[in-house]
Amino acid sequence: MSNAPAIPFHAGPELSRAINRTDFFRLLKSAAQHYNFDNFALARISEASAPFGERDIVITNVADRRVGLFITTLKEALGTVRAKTAQFLATPVHGRSAQPEIYPSDLVFNEFLGGVFLFIPLFTPEGRRYCLVLSGERPEPDQSEIADMLLDAMRIFDKLYEEILTPEMSGRLTQRESEIVKWTSEGKTSAEIAIILGLSEHTVNSHITAAARKLDAVNRVHMVAIALRNGLVS
Repeated sequence: MSNAPAIPFHAGPELSRAINRTDFFRLLKSAAQHYNFDNFALARISEASAPFGERDIVITNVADRRVGLFITTLKEALGTVRAKTAQFLATPVHGRSAQPEIYPSDLVFNEFLGGVFLFIPLFTPEGRRYCLVLSGERPEPDQSEIADMLLDAMRIFDKLYEEILTPEMSGRLTQRESEIVKWTSEGKTSAEIAIILGLSEHTVNSHITAAARKLDAVNRVHMVAIALRNGLVS
């Protein structure tokens, strides 16, 4: 019986198979849990709202109504200087937020208080800046652990950039997205398209979501109308 440690989910074959936001959500969640963090947020670095604003977040497991609190607590944990100069950081930084007992009673329900925050800067080949922020109730990481987390974050981000960010920034539909939009325009449901293309219904829905986002459509009908108008499907 082998005594070799099991490969973490986020570092195994699922990374090479990731193609949609749900896949990357699962990978980032696995990475966070592997290093004993509770929360994660992948975001674009924003010079307008350092280190980033709610609208800059790409993927997170923090509830929408708690994102503002998460960002505020992150700024406190990093300190004023680091938070304001996040767009210039080239190496990971970390800090711990204040303990709940020093806060007024109406802020005690901030679940991020007393937690460690790790800010990992990430870069695209064109120089666009992103970051992965991890938080949780755990000891502050040492340099060896930070190096491991940085490597994992870079691997996931590189794959996410290839599969999600690059196509979204170009505004072009992938071949698979075009196929699915075409079948949708012919009145096929996600379940029917899944059977036709040999995919899971979940994967079909993920492609539809990505296509609608690229076309700035509010729903499937709007997506099809835009695609037809722009000659993206015949």
